[in-house]
Amino acid sequence: MIDDQKLLIGGELVKGDAVMEVIDPATGQAFMSVPRCSVRQIEQAVAAAKAAQPAWAALPIEARRSQLLEFADAIQANADALVRMLVREQGKPLAEAWFEIGATEAFIRHFAAIDLPVEVLQDDDSRRVELHRKPLGVVCAIMPWNFPVLLAAFKYPGALLLGNTFILKPAPTTPVTSLMLGALAKGIFPPGVFNVVTDLNDLGQTLTNHPDIAE
Repeated sequence: MIDDQKLLIGGELVKGDAVMEVIDPATGQAFMSVPRCSVRQIEQAVAAAKAAQPAWAALPIEARRSQLLEFADAIQANADALVRMLVREQGKPLAEAWFEIGATEAFIRHFAAIDLPVEVLQDDDSRRVELHRKPLGVVCAIMPWNFPVLLAAFKYPGALLLGNTFILKPAPTTPVTSLMLGALAKGIFPPGVFNVVTDLNDLGQTLTNHPDIAE
């Protein structure tokens, strides 16, 4: 998982149309090359997420919850590798990296436990008003470098639980742990539900302006 980093697009681990180097902040030297997305690959990820979203949303919430918990289990099982890579690419002290990965797992489990019942806002002789929570569609998160794994876990668990599909784009300085998450997600979520793409801070606008991305 660590030695052969790939993008996750449409359920497949693929090479980038280009490559980019990741710098170890402790040495200032590149220690790994990882795939770099092209606009073409961003479009593929968006199309895959859009195609997967209706079937994902149609699953019972318990099925989506179960897959999120399986993802949390996978993070727990691979915590040591994630922690050590986080130290390498981001420069966190080891104890803080352990905190970040542990908190990531905890946040996924927290969001997975949330229920989304229909809320009755009014029910009387004049009317009945219900609140239904519906997915938006394709959701994208563009992450910063400082807590690349944990801050992403503030976003995708809730989005996936509700029935959205997801595209994760890490900062170009800290892409490796996110690519590792993609490798774990491949065997858990249906193709297109969770995608991981990368760039050199040049493709964010492609995502934020894309007509098929809801948020």
